[in-house]
Amino acid sequence: MATPTRKKPRLSASPNSTSLPKELPSFKSLSDDELAHVLGFLPPEDIMRARLSIKLRDFATTLIVPPSDYRVRRYKIMEAMTKSLSNIQQITIDNLGFGQKYADGIDPNDDRVKYTKDHITRDITILTRFKKLRVLELNDAPLNGRYAFLFKLPLLQKLTIVSMDCFKWDVYMLCGLLSLRELHCEGSGVSGNIKDLRILKDNLEKLNMHNCCGIEGDFMTLSDFRRLKMLDLGGASGIIGDVRKIRIDDDYQALEEIHLPKGVIGGKDHEFQFISEVADVMLALHRLRQRIPTISRDCYWKLSEASPEWYDVDEYNQYPAPPFIISFVEASPRVGWRW
Repeated sequence: MATPTRKKPRLSASPNSTSLPKELPSFKSLSDDELAHVLGFLPPEDIMRARLSIKLRDFATTLIVPPSDYRVRRYKIMEAMTKSLSNIQQITIDNLGFGQKYADGIDPNDDRVKYTKDHITRDITILTRFKKLRVLELNDAPLNGRYAFLFKLPLLQKLTIVSMDCFKWDVYMLCGLLSLRELHCEGSGVSGNIKDLRILKDNLEKLNMHNCCGIEGDFMTLSDFRRLKMLDLGGASGIIGDVRKIRIDDDYQALEEIHLPKGVIGGKDHEFQFISEVADVMLALHRLRQRIPTISRDCYWKLSEASPEWYDVDEYNQYPAPPFIISFVEASPRVGWRW
């Protein structure tokens, strides 16, 4: 005979336990601060997708979007963002794809104009609708000529210009970017004198104008930039100066990294005219290296073939090559230089 089964008694909830709410909170019940906290974890493209209600759509138009790298490869998306997400703080203008370009600027490259005459033309001026923009990168964007309005963004703190062969601008145009802290420019059509950078003296922290052959001036023009941590003028053939003029205790006080071009006495690959110059220059570099340990590790210098003290190899008598290459040498903690 089977024994009757008993049901286990239902456990009652402890008095300290919390019961689940009957209804979960909706977006409508969230405050503006709570919405900002939720959307603050999302990149711009996800915020655009998250606009599921009227409240979210309206709130997105006033939201200060946290800095996040958003690359514009589709023009219509950027156009929509100027209306729905106008407070974005960071954006990258990229290549739009074959057959598309932005409207030509002032003084465009004639060959590029002919090549792109049948391309679909887009309006780049809509970029100015992003009033809170702090980081702007122009990377292989189809821009041709000068665009002065791109240098009138008062809150911009970082500007990057790379792979922009037909994009033209002058150093003095940076006077419209008084909040600028970082400038990275490689391989673009920039021209002008670096003395015009002095308007950024109180804010500039990083200056990278590597291989910008259109600029000129003495690198010592920037020696009293108290915030400047990185200076890269390598490959800028129009830059001149002399490292012996750097006052170790006063000039470039915050500098942590420096790259100087061949035209600077003591710059990478500099060619000396006289052997007598070398000792003083290498001493100045050694003192600078004590402040900036990374300096000159991969640098070499040599005596110029135009020097009256230079001589060639006597191949007929098989004399060894002249020791005209100069470099630093390290022996444990000690550093020296040699021919």
